Amino acid sequence: MNPLLQRDGALATAPPPPRRFAGACVALLDARDPAAWQAVAGLAPVQRLVRSLELEGVSEIVLLSSVEREPSALGMRRPATRARIRRVAPGEPIPADLRRSPAPGGVLAVDATLLVDRRLLGALLCAERPAVVSPTPDRPAEPARVRLARLHARQLDLLGAPLARAHDLDALDPCGLPLHQEEMRGRMPILLLDVSTPTAAARAEAPLVQSTQKLVMDAPARWIDPLPENWLLRRLAPTRVTPDHVTLAAAAIGAVAAWLLWRGWLAAALPLMLGVGWLDGVDGKLARLRLEFSRLGASEALLDFAVENAWWIALTVHLAGRYGEAALAAGAALIGGNLADEIAYTAGHARLGRALDLLSPADRSFRLVAGRRNIYVWILCAFAIAGSAQAGLAACGVWALVTAAVHWARLAGRLRGVAVAGSPP
Repeated sequence: MNPLLQRDGALATAPPPPRRFAGACVALLDARDPAAWQAVAGLAPVQRLVRSLELEGVSEIVLLSSVEREPSALGMRRPATRARIRRVAPGEPIPADLRRSPAPGGVLAVDATLLVDRRLLGALLCAERPAVVSPTPDRPAEPARVRLARLHARQLDLLGAPLARAHDLDALDPCGLPLHQEEMRGRMPILLLDVSTPTAAARAEAPLVQSTQKLVMDAPARWIDPLPENWLLRRLAPTRVTPDHVTLAAAAIGAVAAWLLWRGWLAAALPLMLGVGWLDGVDGKLARLRLEFSRLGASEALLDFAVENAWWIALTVHLAGRYGEAALAAGAALIGGNLADEIAYTAGHARLGRALDLLSPADRSFRLVAGRRNIYVWILCAFAIAGSAQAGLAACGVWALVTAAVHWARLAGRLRGVAVAGSPP
């Protein structure tokens, strides 16, 4: 085999291939095994594949099923996706008309009892000639077979065949793919899991849940919040509760917390504020787990910003009745510093193409303690227990200003370095 990718993820040098793919790729999912339809962490493997393919830009999907099914069973999220379901008995070969069908971009053929990382699907979609993913996890008591490949239509009989028959295909080793994911803020393992048995499906839940956790977070979100978040995530995943439902619930609870702060009932408000932080983590994790994204999710940061500033305003108004200008100054520092920090983040991402937290290991470390909603809530909790909410608000205000100053200094320094180097950010 001529490897398509080396172990470090770099393209291997090879003679020009004799024939390259041209045009859009069609996906063929073999979902004749009932295991392809049994939910794993809230979503059947075949539905997870369909949504992953949609996110990778594949709009034409052919599915092999052993029983009659409606296209709605595939869980498609995009109206433009075209799905055809062919009823084919288990063990029968791929229908001849599919092997003769014109597919200039080739066919992405997948055993639907696999959980496949989107990065692996993307690598196959970028293949310039027929390629097979090797190694793949084997079914119990079966020899190695072709379970995931980019093929010409005439080669579809290779799907499910012994791997030795694919000797003339390029090999794509999952271990050779880059692990860094900008969205997840770090290196995430490539997931390629067999879920063809109940035992394997149960084992797959833990890595799927773990794959939803972003890696660069504040200290509470990294070491405290995953416990309640993942507990909620596992229980919500099999239900009809959507990420949007969780987002709206968090906003409603946040509004109640703001009212409680305005009334001065901190003992009731602070637990709700912690709960909002957990729900804010759950909605994103649930969206990533079920590949279920929406317009509300895309604008969630604005809703979060409005809710948390409602907290700071409500607390400032309450404390101003007792502490006067000192409370107003502390609240203004918190709100102003927080706003300045958000502007620095937005400007940094626009000019540098990445979050300020990811510029260096030092920036990642500062993110653990940098002023953010989680950090402010825990500061307020500590000072409330000590009996001084005003001191807690002042501490949050000071830390908001420090955080904004650090991030603006980092942004200015990086932009100055880019200007001196004379290269794009």
